[in-house]
Amino acid sequence: MTPALSCYSTTLVEYLGGAAADRLAAAVHLWVRTDERDGALAFSHHDRIDGGTLTRDHRPDWPSARAALAGLLAEEGQVIVSGNAFHLPWSPHHGVRAVPHWFLLRAHDAEGWLVADPFHALMPCGEQLPYAGVLDDDSLRRAMTPVGGLEPAVHNRDVHALGEPVAIGPTGAYRWLRRTTTPPVGRPAQWPGTWLRDPREVFAYLRDRLTSDGDLLERHIDDLWAASRHQLHRLGPRPDPDLADAWTQLPKALRFAADSARRGRPRTGVVERAFDTLARLTTGMEVSRARS
Repeated sequence: MTPALSCYSTTLVEYLGGAAADRLAAAVHLWVRTDERDGALAFSHHDRIDGGTLTRDHRPDWPSARAALAGLLAEEGQVIVSGNAFHLPWSPHHGVRAVPHWFLLRAHDAEGWLVADPFHALMPCGEQLPYAGVLDDDSLRRAMTPVGGLEPAVHNRDVHALGEPVAIGPTGAYRWLRRTTTPPVGRPAQWPGTWLRDPREVFAYLRDRLTSDGDLLERHIDDLWAASRHQLHRLGPRPDPDLADAWTQLPKALRFAADSARRGRPRTGVVERAFDTLARLTTGMEVSRARS
């Protein structure tokens, strides 16, 4: 069964297959970049699990994109494409919000393109169910409509979708991922900027930033929702119940605080408690592991 993750990591695990879900569970972390010039935060949710073999590709127009995708699909058997949720009929963002959304091309013939989207989530705008179907050329073109300019938080999300910073190509083009013939074996990832990696530092920083800046909280609820899903996947089928509950409650607390702030009644205390609880439980688990 496909684990409940973000749209990026759900599609990545489905694409890689085999033990990819287990590799992801072992690779999960929560890191945050603190020095973006636009004030937005950037998050890394996990180490790369693709061996560094995936890279971004793009074409400026549909005819060249269609030809490239057909050739790549024939060569590799499946392709991760970057769709536009505004134009995906199965997405709750359909007709509402233009944001990148990964899904899979599985086959192509005279009937059209076989697509699969394993992502399943209940979001404030509605529920997305897994989707599989056939799209004709024009439907796939619409589904992959370039998203254009991205707000900083969404741009950072796309840049770090594979776990580490990867150039995403022009967002005004049709985009997808392909396997590279020269993976960066032995080359360390480039991490520009200042990153916090220690969980206690991350939780304290996020608590302080998100309680003092309501707009920042609004922009990054989706990032912390994704963190919750990744962390619950890391904890596995028999998690520590208190820690699992703390991660489950985090996005709910952030959403409640954001909704309250919009009504003119800030509830920063729920955000403080959510992050302080995670810090306390995470520290307790580290001490327990060290003693054992």
